[in-house]
Amino acid sequence: MKLDEIYSLRSNFIVIGLTGRIGSGCSEIAELLSGTYEEIKEKGLRDFQTKETQGSTFIRKYNIVNNFIKNEGNWTPFELIKYRNVLFLYIVKNYGNDIDKYQVLFEKYLNDVNPKSDFKTSLSVLFQNHKNTIEEIKSLESFENIKKDDDLEKLDTIFFGDPFKKFCLNFSDIFKKHDYYLRLKLLHNISKNIRQSGDIIGNSEKDISKLYEIAGVINKVIKAKKHANKNNPTRIVIDSLRNSLEIMFFKERYSGFYMLATKDVLDNSKDRIFDKIPKSINETERLKITDKILKLDNQEYGTKDFSKGIFSSPDVENCIQKSDYHILNLKKNEITKYLNKYTPPYDKFNFLSREEQLIKLISLIIQPGLITPSSVERSMQVANSAKLNSGCISRNVGAAITDSHFHVKSIGWNDVAKGHTPCNLREAEDIIYVTDQKKTEINIHYSPFEMGNASDNSSFKYKNEKPGDFKEALSDYFKLSLESHKEDLKGKNCAFCFKTVHNHYEGEANQVHTRSLHAEENAMLQITKLGGQGVENGILFTTASPCELCSKKAYQLGIKTIYFIDPYPGISNDQILRGGRENTRPKMIPFSGAIGLAYHKCYDSFMSYKDEVTMTLEMEVENKIGIQFKELLKSIKKKDRHISALLDSSKTYNDNDVIAMISKMLKKEDEKRNNQDISSEDIF
Repeated sequence: MKLDEIYSLRSNFIVIGLTGRIGSGCSEIAELLSGTYEEIKEKGLRDFQTKETQGSTFIRKYNIVNNFIKNEGNWTPFELIKYRNVLFLYIVKNYGNDIDKYQVLFEKYLNDVNPKSDFKTSLSVLFQNHKNTIEEIKSLESFENIKKDDDLEKLDTIFFGDPFKKFCLNFSDIFKKHDYYLRLKLLHNISKNIRQSGDIIGNSEKDISKLYEIAGVINKVIKAKKHANKNNPTRIVIDSLRNSLEIMFFKERYSGFYMLATKDVLDNSKDRIFDKIPKSINETERLKITDKILKLDNQEYGTKDFSKGIFSSPDVENCIQKSDYHILNLKKNEITKYLNKYTPPYDKFNFLSREEQLIKLISLIIQPGLITPSSVERSMQVANSAKLNSGCISRNVGAAITDSHFHVKSIGWNDVAKGHTPCNLREAEDIIYVTDQKKTEINIHYSPFEMGNASDNSSFKYKNEKPGDFKEALSDYFKLSLESHKEDLKGKNCAFCFKTVHNHYEGEANQVHTRSLHAEENAMLQITKLGGQGVENGILFTTASPCELCSKKAYQLGIKTIYFIDPYPGISNDQILRGGRENTRPKMIPFSGAIGLAYHKCYDSFMSYKDEVTMTLEMEVENKIGIQFKELLKSIKKKDRHISALLDSSKTYNDNDVIAMISKMLKKEDEKRNNQDISSEDIF
C-alpha cells in the first residue's frame, strides 16, 4: 500500500520500557505485550454491544481501536527482555561456572537472609545442567565489542533462545526455593554495583562511566534482535527499568522508545507479592517475606541517593515521573471495584482494563491520530506543559483546574510570587562575593534576610549561633566548593535553594520557608486574582498529588476530583482528603494515558486523515478541475460582469468544459499580443 512505507518507522520498530513499584503489575503487562491479540481479547477486552452503550462517543473510539489492532499485522507480539535475565547474562559472562565467585557474591548479601546449606550444591547442579549455555555466553565478545553481524546473531540466538531462558528460570528458582526475598535483594544490589563501578560484587572504586553499563547490554540485545529480524517488525518490551538515568539513555537513543508506568490502584500489591511466594512456605513466613519486600520497595521508590550524587541506585519515583504513558493495572473483573472506589467524573465506558489500555497505546503508536485524546489526557497534558514554566530548582510541578465538564479554568506551576526572581535565575556568588557597587544592582533579586541586612528588630540567629545570618550560612554552604570546583559547572549558573540552606542550618525540615508557591496553590490563586468563575465541583489535575496545605485549599474550594501522576509522600490523602463528611471529600484518581512527548507522538497524525483515506482508496474526485475553476471565477468576478453573470447561473463546469475554454483562450493569444482587448464573453 502507498502509505505503508511512511508508517513503517513506527510500526517496524517499537521499544517499550516498563516501570512501577513492586507488585504494581509490570510483569503482567510484559506478558500481555509478548502474547497474541487473541490472548489480549480473551483476558481483558469487554463487549460493549448493549443498549446502554448506544450513542456513546467512547464506543466509537473503542471499536475504531479494536478493529484496527486486530487487523492482520497490526498486533505483533513483543520480544521480552527481562532485566534480571540481562543481569544473569552479565554475571555469567564475568563469572562463568566458578561457584566460589558466586558464593562470595551471595555471602556478601546474606546478612538478613538464611539460605539452606545445600545452596552451593544447587548451583553446582544448575551449572552442570546448563554447561553448554554457560560456555556459549563465555565465548561472546565483550559486550561493548559486539558489533559485527556474526556476533549480533550469536547474542540474539543466546539471549532469546530457550536454553538461556530456561537457565535464567532455574537460576531464579534456586533463590525462590531457599529464600524468595534473596533474589530481589541480590538483584537490587548487583544492578546497583554494576551501575556504580562495573564490578558485580561492588569492591571496585566508583566509576561514573559505568552508569549505563547494564543499559548498554540491553541496547546490544535490542540491536541483535533488530539485526536478526532484518526487514520484519522488531518490537521489544523491557521488564523493568528502575533507574531514571537508564530511562534517559533509551529516550536519547530511540525515537521509537516509550516509557510506560504501571499503577496498582486497588491496593493489591501486598496481596500480589504474598501470592507469588511459594505455597510450600508457611503463611507466617510468607507474611514476613512480604513485609521485607515492601520495605525494599519503599527504599527503591523514595530513595534520596540522587540528591547525594549516588546515581546508581534505583529511583522508582523519578522513573514514574519520567514515564510517557501510565497504565492502571486493572483486570477486567476488577473494573466494577475500581469504578465504585473512584467514581470518575467521566463516562464509565472507557479504556479501563489493562488490555484495553494496551491496545489503545499500540494502535496510537502505529497509527498516530487514530482517535483523539480523552478529556483526562488533554487536561493533564495542559498541567504537564505548565510545569515547564517553573523556576524551582528542586522539582517542577504543573497543575490545571477545570470545571466538571473538563473546561480549563486556570493553570499554575510551582514558582515564586510575582515580583520575586525565580530560584533558577539567582546566583550564590551574588551574595557570597557581593560588593557595595553590586548590592544596588542585585538588591531586587535577593531579600534583606538573604543579604544579611535583616531589620533592626529582627533577632533571628541560627540555633548553633554559627553562622549568624543567612549570608554567612550560604557562604559556609557553598564557598569552599565554589573555590575548588567552579570550573566543573562549565559556565552554568550556581543557583541555590533558600529552603534547603535555611533548614540545614536551622536543623529543621520546614516547608514553610520555601520561596515558591505550589503549582496547585498558584492555579487556585489565579482564579481569585483574575476574578474568574468558581470551581466548586471542579477537577484538579496535578503532575504530583497535592501536599497537606494544597489539599486543604482544594477541599475548601469544593474541588470534587483530583487526578495525579504520582502520590505526594505525606499524609495529605489520609489526613485531609479522606476526612470530613463523605459527600464533601475529593476523589483522588491516578492518571492513566499519554503524557508529555508521547501525547504528541500518539495524537499528532502524519497527515490529514481525509488525504490518507483518499490516497489509500486511490479515489479520483470527479470534476475536480471544474470545481476549482468555478472557485477561481468567484475570486475574480468583480473584474468582469460576464463572470458575475455566469456565477449567478446554475451552470456547472465539468473538466472537459474547462479544458476547452483554456484551449480557446490560448488560440486568442495572438490577438492579446496585438493589444486587442479580450473579454470573458469571447471565451465563454
